[in-house]
Amino acid sequence: MNLRRWMMLASLVFLASGWARAQKDQAPADSGVVLRTETKLVVVDAVVTGKKGEYVRDLKQKDFKVYEDGKEQSLTSFAFEADPGSPTGSQSRYLVLFFDAASMNPGDQIQARQAAGKFVDANAGPNRLMAVVNFTGGLQIAQNFTSNVDRLKGAVSGVRVASVSTNEADSTTSPQLTGALNRAAASFAAQDLLLSIENLAKALSTVPGRKTLVLLTAGFRMTSQVMSEVTATVDACNKANVAIYPIDVRGLTTQGLGMPKASLSPPAANRGFLQLAAFRPGLAFAPQRGGGPTGGAPAGGASSGGGGRSGASGPAAPAPAPSSGTSTGGGRGASPTVPSNTNTSNSGANNARGGAPNNVVGGVPTPLGQCVGICNQRAIVPTFPETATTNQQVMYALADGTGGFVIKDTNDLLGGMQKIGQEQDEYYILGYTPPDSPMGSCHVLKVKVDRGGTSVRARSGYCNVKSRDVLGGSPVEKTLETRAAAAQAGQIPATMQLPFFYTAPNVARVEVAMDIASKSLKFEKQKGKLHAAINVLGIANTAEGGVGARFSDTLNLDFENEKEVEAFKEKPVHYENQFDVASGKYNLKVVFSSGGEQFGKLETPLVIDPYDSKEFALSGLALSKDVHPASAMGLGLDAALLEDKKSLIANGVQIIPSGSNEFAKADTAVFYTELYEPLLVTPDPKTPTMVAIKVRILDRKTGEQKQDSGFMRVDLPPSTGNPIIALGQKLPVAALEPGSYQLEFTAEDTANRVIKRTTDFVVK
Repeated sequence: MNLRRWMMLASLVFLASGWARAQKDQAPADSGVVLRTETKLVVVDAVVTGKKGEYVRDLKQKDFKVYEDGKEQSLTSFAFEADPGSPTGSQSRYLVLFFDAASMNPGDQIQARQAAGKFVDANAGPNRLMAVVNFTGGLQIAQNFTSNVDRLKGAVSGVRVASVSTNEADSTTSPQLTGALNRAAASFAAQDLLLSIENLAKALSTVPGRKTLVLLTAGFRMTSQVMSEVTATVDACNKANVAIYPIDVRGLTTQGLGMPKASLSPPAANRGFLQLAAFRPGLAFAPQRGGGPTGGAPAGGASSGGGGRSGASGPAAPAPAPSSGTSTGGGRGASPTVPSNTNTSNSGANNARGGAPNNVVGGVPTPLGQCVGICNQRAIVPTFPETATTNQQVMYALADGTGGFVIKDTNDLLGGMQKIGQEQDEYYILGYTPPDSPMGSCHVLKVKVDRGGTSVRARSGYCNVKSRDVLGGSPVEKTLETRAAAAQAGQIPATMQLPFFYTAPNVARVEVAMDIASKSLKFEKQKGKLHAAINVLGIANTAEGGVGARFSDTLNLDFENEKEVEAFKEKPVHYENQFDVASGKYNLKVVFSSGGEQFGKLETPLVIDPYDSKEFALSGLALSKDVHPASAMGLGLDAALLEDKKSLIANGVQIIPSGSNEFAKADTAVFYTELYEPLLVTPDPKTPTMVAIKVRILDRKTGEQKQDSGFMRVDLPPSTGNPIIALGQKLPVAALEPGSYQLEFTAEDTANRVIKRTTDFVVK
């Protein structure tokens, strides 16, 4: 979760608790797609209609066939929700009216809200509870779940003004950069909307039964990063049993527009990134010499617009360089969330290493068809129909993926909403025990009915997402805990960096990046492969000895033969993870082993500075020698989002955090950081917000200054209500003599607030 959403999530917790109070007399019931690790049960709901669209209500268990990844499953449970004898037939129905104000013009919004008011009049009741939410750049809970008609009608009335737009503004008279910024801002807002739906679904996961979300929207363009958010949103809705029913509020005006299909090609901002990233005043920047954020020409040297869980692609203008680094006081290396050896399936898609084929582990090919990380992510999002216009593609993906349907090309919005309302209990509940599958795999579901002339709508799939505590309660975890507590040092060499990034007031996400010596890894024959597993346990202890945070994980490595293993061992194993922790001082121990008596252990202080969201603030600095266009992440971005983890992205470029702070002169060395500027959330129209940065490189032993960029003004993203500014820049290691150095990063804003952070690095 990111900083700009923490208040929204607090509201969602309250919303879910309100629904729980409304249902306190009813026991939870399962439907939709749910995967329980202890019982291994998948439950999927299915709506069946006849040739004329009428609901088919007389089907029996024998009439259904459920397929997971193309293989038929044996049903273990069956019910029809509208049947008076159904065990859940008497429970309340829940419906959310979700107004996407960021996509609608005022006229369409008025019509949508008027139709919603009439729908509330006709449908709200003791057993049909409704809630109203608005997206205006953030999620606002206008009305908690209630059957009170007057309160609901009050919540849906009136036009809401959004601070963002999910559709790019017409910029025919604007320069090319303005058009690119519009596209970037629209894509960012669209991702934010989808994440709001995803977080809403997660908040509703404890509410019993099938939940209906009516999305009133004008739609928005599908892009590669929007597609990744769609994948994560569909998965979250399916896990929480939330069916999405989009309504295109533009009505008949959407017919026959001949709008082009959305392009998923890499944005121009991703091309030539490093060519423009040289670090010295005047090359990639127009630095300000006055020492402050006022005056001087704007500079493209610092990239902005990251934000989001995965960041947004920057403009198609000259882009500065990415970043990764370490923080003062023990905070160092970071991590996107998919290990460098993660395969994504045998579809040939790229993994999160930013463009490496999905069968490459540390530069060495590994067998295809293995699911070490997330597999088949995109497969759970159905293909949208050819008839869908550009702005309707996301609508179809959300509806078809979660078991809903799209209302479009009609000015009778109320009629469309009534069709949705009628479906709240017209579904069958089918349960089965799924076959064993690797942690992190995604699975496609298909429901068929053995009766001619019928159509079935059901959710598209689910993902068995990797746990944050993979080793929890296992003997392996107990062994690693013992080794962490003991005084004995580890025998396997490794380095680690731990930069941190704030996600809420006094809460940070720590990025764990490690480079582990691979020579001592134990490979054994397993199912015809040479297999090794690196088990990892991390524990952040407080000064009092308590546990502030912990994580555990297993990194699986598989090769065909000894030759591949030897090639793999020529380089360190790169491992990445992340965990959330409160501000404070900790001692972090990370213990790892691949079996046997040998193990590795790293121990370092971790200091997370206090943070108030009303203050100008700075994250840790993440160092990196591995960067890629974000568009090349492919399914790796989906994997990160499904696991609710954040990649480091600045201006359309993904930065892979390094486990070491050492660089060769020939390396592409970069650093990444995030600024948190509250003035972007509540801007003062009389005083435009400006931010300037300065980067200095000092000799770590003597303090002598080696490089000074001078103050450079940051090109801020369009106002989105997002306080996060993602910045990246190249380090000039080629121009430095071998030795130890300190990177000093300073930022100043319009309110004359100055913040600074440093980290050390070595040039070999």
